[in-house]
Amino acid sequence: MSILPMIKKFGLFVLAAILLMACNKDKFTSEPQVQVNSIQPAVVVSGNVIKLLANYTDQEGDLDSIYIVYKWFNAAGSTRVDTLQRYPITRLGLPGALRKADIQLEFEYNTYNQPDLVTLPGVLRDTTASFGLVLIDKTRKRSNYSESARIRLRRP
Repeated sequence: MSILPMIKKFGLFVLAAILLMACNKDKFTSEPQVQVNSIQPAVVVSGNVIKLLANYTDQEGDLDSIYIVYKWFNAAGSTRVDTLQRYPITRLGLPGALRKADIQLEFEYNTYNQPDLVTLPGVLRDTTASFGLVLIDKTRKRSNYSESARIRLRRP
């Protein structure tokens, strides 16, 4: 019996296993997954609206709430303040039972002109900040933490 047909069969088996594993990475997981994509503007002055764009996936489509993390950084680059707030997922205006969606969050900086927006208070001096997201589903599974790039908040 020749060994060549056995090697070909083994090679096909290994190739099929690799392809199955490669396809598996695109499947949704039971834990929600979130990715912050962008934040604008890069420099924020009083009255500006900050827009945070992200997307998520969730196998069951049973998102319940969102944690929004605000981080302020001092001149040395370390976190000065880390505040955590939780909002129901309906605050995002998303219909229920979505397994995949884009998220757009808007914050008003230092003014209360738009009552539908979360207001981010003004800072005492120019500072750098970032925003992070964590999603929670109805079975209390948490997503990964994803954080935006840093933006500059100008003193009012």
